Amino acid sequence: MKLKDQLTLREVARQYVIVPTGKRVREVTSIVYISSSAAYLWEYMKDHEFTREDLVARILEHYTGVTEEQAGADIDKFLKILADNNILDDGVVRGRTFVRLPKDLLDKLWPPGGPPGPADGKGGRDER
Repeated sequence: MKLKDQLTLREVARQYVIVPTGKRVREVTSIVYISSSAAYLWEYMKDHEFTREDLVARILEHYTGVTEEQAGADIDKFLKILADNNILDDGVVRGRTFVRLPKDLLDKLWPPGGPPGPADGKGGRDER
């Protein structure tokens, strides 16, 4: 995994906020605040590819009194926040776009009986 490009971490009023720049402004539309522990991880993540286990290990090395289970649960929550806000490049495609086309145009682009459709696997297209 890695962080997407054109994202910056800023400290504003003693809170850490992820600020999108360039094309990311259109993709990251929520203000994302993170904890100081997450900001510590961000400094590593911004320059490296990483795994969940890498992040857990960094937390265990940096903080005392934290169990591996607790660190893992916190990392899972952090990664979910990043993924849900389109900040994490983890190879998972999120969301879908559906476009309705007029039947005559659809017939020109994709004749009935063409390649298998995702819903039925038999061929043709989903005509819902």
